[in-house]
Amino acid sequence: MYLIVPKNNSLIYVDVSYSNTNLAILILQIRLETFISNGGDYSFAWNQLKRSPYNTLKKIVWKKADLDIAIRLYGNQFFKDTRSIEYMDISENDIWYFPDDLLNPMPNLTYLYFSKNSFQSIPVQLSEHNKVKMLDVRKNRLTSVSSAIRDWADKMQELHGMTLKITDNAFECNCDTIDFIRWIQTTKVNLDSRSYKCQLSNGTIIDTLIAYNSLYDLFADCKNTMWLTFASTLLSTTITISMLLLAYHKRWKIIFSIYGVIRRVVEHKVWRIYKYDVYISYEGDIVIWIKNVLIPKLEEEWGLTMCIKDRDFLPGPSQADNEAESIQNSRSIIFLITPEFLSSHDYMFELDRAKYERITKNLERIIIITKDITITDIPVEFSYIWNYAFIIQWPKSLEDLDGTWRKLRMLLTDGLITNI
Repeated sequence: MYLIVPKNNSLIYVDVSYSNTNLAILILQIRLETFISNGGDYSFAWNQLKRSPYNTLKKIVWKKADLDIAIRLYGNQFFKDTRSIEYMDISENDIWYFPDDLLNPMPNLTYLYFSKNSFQSIPVQLSEHNKVKMLDVRKNRLTSVSSAIRDWADKMQELHGMTLKITDNAFECNCDTIDFIRWIQTTKVNLDSRSYKCQLSNGTIIDTLIAYNSLYDLFADCKNTMWLTFASTLLSTTITISMLLLAYHKRWKIIFSIYGVIRRVVEHKVWRIYKYDVYISYEGDIVIWIKNVLIPKLEEEWGLTMCIKDRDFLPGPSQADNEAESIQNSRSIIFLITPEFLSSHDYMFELDRAKYERITKNLERIIIITKDITITDIPVEFSYIWNYAFIIQWPKSLEDLDGTWRKLRMLLTDGLITNI
């Protein structure tokens, strides 16, 4: 059974046996001011209220309609079309929480009845409403009233008077609720009682008036806990400040120590990774020139370590495995491009491996030396590394040889040898 009171205040009783269509038409023909529903599913009544063309509803009483399910399903959208509401009674709906801003669409709320629900705390969003004169939250599961709601209730009392009904809740009397116990006896808000049942930490049931009159006896340990917390906080703060002052006083020593550790770690990592200073990629008889020209200069004079496959590759592993491991363990790679190099495609694996090691920042330099060919004859596959490769044209004239050696030495020994 729904009781609908239109604006002319004449009562209309509508039986739920009416068809949905007829009831909807009837509601659309009146300007609703009061709506009362007791029992039944919420969805039918809610859908009809949404169809009302006038925003004139001021009073809504909606009990035993499982509104907790509706609020969970629709959240802030459930009351979006009820801006004119002043009086709301949604008791006996097993509601245990309100989504944020659920009541924001109703700025004119004055009388609120939330009794016989399952609230564990009064929704703090009520503190944003400044017209509330009555709040009924009896027979819920409140253990206390938060400081935000207490301050709000005191403010409402100063503005226009405030009645707060909180009987039959699961109040607690302990160190955390001392301020609430005091507030009950000192506030000017019109409470439904000044003595409520509450449970001590040991399980004993007393009332808040007795707790108020025996604060120092019942909650003497709270002061000890408070001072212990204060002392612990003060001690930890003092230690932290002392350590910060010490760190500031020794800041340069600490910075240099950290720098030294990082440098040693980095240097150890660099020398551990690089087994060779340079890997030589070549083809054919140019190995004789490497033996007679490059080895004496790079190894004997400059002190570098070279990887030459005809000399350093061990028998057993495949050629590709030897090449991959050696390039990975080399600081730089030299591609010695000669006419024989051009006629072979065995260099492709070395080139791909060099590109990979360079992208992963493991290979520091890629050097291309052209001998007995021009730069324009370099294979097109090398165009993919132009941006980070160094090219040296090996001179035919002995007069230009010193400059070439100087350039090669700068590329290979940068950061390794200081007496260049």
